[in-house]
Amino acid sequence: MAERAEEMIGRQSPGDTRVCLLLGAGGRLGRNFCRYLGTQYRIAAVYHKGDAESVRHQEQVIDPLAPDHQPPQMRTCFYPIVADLTDPKSVERIAELALAAFGHVDLIVNGAVHYDLGPGISIEFLERLPHQFTINVVRPLQVAVEVYQRSWRFTPEENRLLRRNVINLSSVAALNVYPASGQLGYSSCKAALVMASRHLASELRPTEVRVNVVAPNTFPGIVGVEQVLATLYDLDSGSTTGEVRVVDRE
Repeated sequence: MAERAEEMIGRQSPGDTRVCLLLGAGGRLGRNFCRYLGTQYRIAAVYHKGDAESVRHQEQVIDPLAPDHQPPQMRTCFYPIVADLTDPKSVERIAELALAAFGHVDLIVNGAVHYDLGPGISIEFLERLPHQFTINVVRPLQVAVEVYQRSWRFTPEENRLLRRNVINLSSVAALNVYPASGQLGYSSCKAALVMASRHLASELRPTEVRVNVVAPNTFPGIVGVEQVLATLYDLDSGSTTGEVRVVDRE
């Protein structure tokens, strides 16, 4: 992974560092994104309550409402945001803080995930299903649209030049059935995220904002973390939109 990360870093100069709004920064994808691509992006990292303490050593203090007034040595490339995605008010707060901290957002990576495994024939499980959809699908889409409304809506040429885009993390579980795994809810959420991303890509195309999906198999157990990150980075670096990029065994 170190060699791959160095290759990625070599493709972009420090002055061109992009701003990434990362949802699910405390999860498996989020932790590895910050670890391996932290020098590639300035990151507004969204953590669930209680998760941010483990990354305080990466943080420097800035005033997110007046970032340009800070001396250069006080600027940060990493700005943690603690938010509860079950709260509808978190959407505006996340977008506001990310834009205030860095002035703009070029990439939104949705790595937020809530696992709740259970049988589809269980009434009790099905009653919990809306909560899983809220965290895995609805709230991340709302955050992306909030950033679009606040920052991207009227700047199509800038969006094109800066390759602004949204990358949603799905799963091969969106495309396959794994019997006796209890993945009805998780798979349904990831499948919904795929179709929502395709629709959103179509709707945002006139404003030159791209939307793509990375759908990996279990990592690091089946596919490598570096494969997932390299795929994500490749999608951000390119011009494609509406694509679902599967990462699985070769």
